[in-house]
Amino acid sequence: MKTHWTVLILSNEDTGIKKFKLSPLVAVFAGCVILFLTVFSAFAGYKLYHLRADISRIASIKQKNLEQSRQIVALSEKVSLLDEEMNALRTFNRHLMGIAKVDLQASDELSGVGGGSEPIRVANTTEALTEKILTRELHSHIKQLGDDIVIEREVARNLLAEIERQRSLLAHTPGIWPTRGWVTSRYGWRNSPFTGKREYHKGMDIACRKGTAVHAPADGIVTAYYRNGAYGNFMVINHGYGIVTRYAHLDSAIAKPGQHVRKGDKIAVVGNTGRSTGSHLHYEVLVNGIHVNPQRYVLK
Repeated sequence: MKTHWTVLILSNEDTGIKKFKLSPLVAVFAGCVILFLTVFSAFAGYKLYHLRADISRIASIKQKNLEQSRQIVALSEKVSLLDEEMNALRTFNRHLMGIAKVDLQASDELSGVGGGSEPIRVANTTEALTEKILTRELHSHIKQLGDDIVIEREVARNLLAEIERQRSLLAHTPGIWPTRGWVTSRYGWRNSPFTGKREYHKGMDIACRKGTAVHAPADGIVTAYYRNGAYGNFMVINHGYGIVTRYAHLDSAIAKPGQHVRKGDKIAVVGNTGRSTGSHLHYEVLVNGIHVNPQRYVLK
């Protein structure tokens, strides 16, 4: 007698009971199929889960690489801008050096010109360096450029200060004739027009008509105007930097004590006051309290 399995299928609907007979071989085969499908489904689910995790991780890595690439591009652009600023500063400083007549080698040593790091060329180094190393190198180069730019800016400030000092010194140094006329007595030893004896003439006499304008030979401050015996009406201008000019035998003053005057300003008029043989201007220049030849300070 053959053994067989009976399978009953019950339904909620009023359709009765369905009955199937299965041989043991078919039943075992069906069980194996069900077991295989169950194991396969579990394995497929496991693989699908890890596949999704891998896809998510790959997407994250791609996003990170994209962000690093964007960062490298941004850093490279910043390096380029800093390089341009550095080159512009160095060109500007060299122009200032020419104006200030500063020694180029000394200024280069001060600013570190020639000792800076070479700029990184991203196109040539990307293949040789990982993105992480390249990013670090770019940050390092940006810091070096920033430090160099700070030094160059300080050099520029110092050069501008030196140029301003030279400009101020030039503006406050006598360089023009105080009046128009002809020189009748120069600076140095001469025979006195009053006694005939040898005397040291501490200034320069410029003969001209009474009322001729007297001009400031440089920027300065009028420090005095008064009657001074033999010098007659007498004016003093302090130009700074240890330079003082003095004017004697004036008819009258235009500038007043305490007034700032500029080179070429009208400060007085020529006269014949004090001990004088005729209408003229007695002009003196003192440097650090010592009389010097005024003609050394007449450039035109």
